[in-house]
Amino acid sequence: MNLANIEKLFETWAPRWTAWERDNVGIQIGRRSKRVSNILVALDVTPEIVREAIATKADLIVTHHPLLFRPASSVSDADPVGALVLMLAEKRIALFSAHTNLDSAVGGVSFTLAGELGIDKPAFLVPLKDTLMKVAVFVPEQHADVVATAMAEGGAGVLGEYRSCSFRTTGKGTFRSSEYSSPTIGKPLQLETVDEVRLEMIVPRSCVTAVVAAMKSAHPYEEVAYDLYTLENGNPNFGMGAIGNLSKPMTVRAFLAHVKKKLHVGSLRFSGSPAQTVQRIAVCGGSGSELLEDAIRAKADVFVTADVRYHGFQSADNRIILVDAGHYETEHVVLNSIVGHLRSWAKSRGENLVVTKSKQSTNPIHVF
Repeated sequence: MNLANIEKLFETWAPRWTAWERDNVGIQIGRRSKRVSNILVALDVTPEIVREAIATKADLIVTHHPLLFRPASSVSDADPVGALVLMLAEKRIALFSAHTNLDSAVGGVSFTLAGELGIDKPAFLVPLKDTLMKVAVFVPEQHADVVATAMAEGGAGVLGEYRSCSFRTTGKGTFRSSEYSSPTIGKPLQLETVDEVRLEMIVPRSCVTAVVAAMKSAHPYEEVAYDLYTLENGNPNFGMGAIGNLSKPMTVRAFLAHVKKKLHVGSLRFSGSPAQTVQRIAVCGGSGSELLEDAIRAKADVFVTADVRYHGFQSADNRIILVDAGHYETEHVVLNSIVGHLRSWAKSRGENLVVTKSKQSTNPIHVF
């Protein structure tokens, strides 16, 4: 297995087009052709993590937080980030990071956090917008299944847990080809009428080129008639935060104790009455304060996130229980998910891949 294969896995699970525009995700250090057999998974890159990778003979580190987040003006040992880059390069250890794209994925940060807290059947709190398009193509009835299959294989027709989703209407298509054409049906210069299907499928904006190419390749016509539509729908497959219900209600006091136990948190900051009963829980791993109003609109009783400012608690007062469980604490749970995905993917390919979760805590915050 090489580094390009790891990149392909994450493009399937947490594609880079779902990351925030200014984020820096994917391969940070290393050649795509580099052979990978031993992976260390961590939340951050620190000197301790690099030393652990060297000690365990890892040839790749996979992290959530990117090391190279801002453009570097130089790479030298005079700079902490530059020193880590040099150390990794000298030891021939590659680095791959999945940041806000992993926040946006099913099985990513927020979904893993929701699962850790016992939230049943979580859904995205805020589905991504402006990421979907619709392809509508006109195809002879007898070729509709072949074209639909090709489009689905290109990435079209995915709605949550459903695949190969399409809508089909029948009608009459007409055309008159020129003398220079080679029509599949009829003869040049004659007006032809054909029973056709209007085949419609939703497609991620990032996959449109591949889907259209697959559609044209499978289509029998010399010239293919199709339409592309931009959609304002939220994307059910990617989004920010997660929301769902606990299996049974509990008091805020009991829920806070539950959070502390599950996330191994020494202390929590929260707003609201400890005696209140709650069941509907919204979460966003890491800095998710900007989703507060979304959690309230979704009728969540509690919103668990991190890095909440004073005025955030003030804004939440009497409207929702707001819990700050810590940035590291709400994100480190995703490491098990990364390890699981890498191991399952390697096993499905018959690859012998060692994947280890770091034993180091990279949390820079200590509570006295």
